[in-house]
Amino acid sequence: MTDVTADTDRRILLIAADNTFAHLYGDIAAVLAEPEQGDRFGGAVEFFHTDGQRLAPFFGTDWRMADLQPSAEPADPDELCRRLEAVFDHLERYLKDHPELTDRFRTTAEKLLADVPRSGGTLQEAIHALPWHMHGNSGNFLHNAMHAAGWAH
Repeated sequence: MTDVTADTDRRILLIAADNTFAHLYGDIAAVLAEPEQGDRFGGAVEFFHTDGQRLAPFFGTDWRMADLQPSAEPADPDELCRRLEAVFDHLERYLKDHPELTDRFRTTAEKLLADVPRSGGTLQEAIHALPWHMHGNSGNFLHNAMHAAGWAH
């Protein structure tokens, strides 16, 4: 297994501005491919490198996002951890308020969310716990539940 460092990690974290959704992309190409996949961003979003550095969108002459560039702000992994915690809290509330989502899979929100890191963890632990999805498949249950929780990209 290759070590992933801040210099080689090209993943991009998208977080809804209201902290109700998060999505991890493998790289900028995956972010830019979203419209081609038929997906649409469902509200205001913010982008971050996995080290906590905010990424600002760069637009081409056609006003389509063409790239993401590091902002002038210093990286703030602790703030990003707090925001991911808010995303996980939102998902937990939604799953508890809608047991029909988990009942048909013979599980509970508590069981599904047991491995999601809570306060005190590192940014990398929180990112690792994000529900997975890759283009070409529908993602795991938590990924799809996050979409069902009221925010879709």
